[in-house]
Amino acid sequence: SSKGYNLFLVAAHEFGHSLGLDHSKDPGALMFPIYTYTGKNHFMLPDDDVQGIQSLYGPRDEDPNPKHPKTPDKCDPALTLDAITSLRGEMMIFKDRFFWRLHPQQVDAELFLTKSYWPELPNRIDAAYEHPSRDLIFIFRG
Repeated sequence: SSKGYNLFLVAAHEFGHSLGLDHSKDPGALMFPIYTYTGKNHFMLPDDDVQGIQSLYGPRDEDPNPKHPKTPDKCDPALTLDAITSLRGEMMIFKDRFFWRLHPQQVDAELFLTKSYWPELPNRIDAAYEHPSRDLIFIFRG
């Protein structure tokens, strides 16, 4: 369930250590030190983990198919965003399975996996809206 642990992900993380990988600073990586639930039917090994293994053992001889999900770079001039909204006084900027959270008193936005806050949401958000007087948040996809 999304409230527990996915044994496959925990085992894969520990297997990464046995292969020589340390913890990653990328919050979207399997080797990130803080566990985030992901259903095993939707799991693809993130690019950061692939690069870590390839730095130890060398790259594949051919291009992998399908492409691995990448963590968005907020400084990428070609970056397109999925949704931007203000929720509970903070700016939320959604891109693929991630969102940046910017508090008015912060200088830099923090990057999070969307499922780390909202496990039941889809991997991509198209729009979000807060109805403050009713204390409701609406998330849209599709």
